Amino acid sequence: MRGGLTDGAVRRGLGSAAAAVAVGAGLAVLGPFGTGADFSPAERYAYWIGLTGLMWLQTEAVAAALRRAPGWAGRPDWLQAIAAGLLGALPTTFEVAWAEGLLRVGGVLTPRSLFETYWSVALIAVGFYLPLVLARRDRRPKPAPVTVASFRGALPPGVGGAILALTAEDHYLRVHTETGQALIHHRFSDAVRELGEAGVQTHRSWWVAKGAVERAERQGDRHVLVLAGGIRAPVSRTFSLAVRQAGLIAEAD
Repeated sequence: MRGGLTDGAVRRGLGSAAAAVAVGAGLAVLGPFGTGADFSPAERYAYWIGLTGLMWLQTEAVAAALRRAPGWAGRPDWLQAIAAGLLGALPTTFEVAWAEGLLRVGGVLTPRSLFETYWSVALIAVGFYLPLVLARRDRRPKPAPVTVASFRGALPPGVGGAILALTAEDHYLRVHTETGQALIHHRFSDAVRELGEAGVQTHRSWWVAKGAVERAERQGDRHVLVLAGGIRAPVSRTFSLAVRQAGLIAEAD
């Protein structure tokens, strides 16, 4: 459903939360990094489940931000998962330091101790989040191959209206329309060729309809096109000239 969470998204979120609790409980049983000897069982479970839950939430937030970042659009799921784990571990490192100060007498907090803590947290974050992302991808329903001449015929009921954008995802094509989006089995290059002059390719894995672009924003030395419905399409250097010639970025920008 547009503008909110779909049932599938809610189920994935609940499943991920359950996985985070399970991993935290498993670490509480194992008691690594001296927590088995230094903490009571109640402290150990609160410590590991609480911190693992925070780590998951922060990593999910980073992953969502990366998916919207022009430089990361279309990157492989595994690469985005590793990056999200490494970045999500940063705030968790300070949360671990705070929890350690409450539950266990330690030395003075130093850059070296924070650095060592970060890599321990990052190892757990990536080790947890990468399999989670890959499992989600494997459970994603595989769309049936398109057997009609036009890829529009493969869109499910309820996903219709004007096409706003196309994104390539491995061997699949995500079609963004006025009423939603769908993932179909189709070649990105074939769809771009079929739509012709209605839009322009902005990135190796993005095409946008000219009429759907509301504005262009600059992000560093790159641009991103903001489309109807809040879709953000990256503009790579390779395709920036074509985007300018289409009038989607002002010559002065």
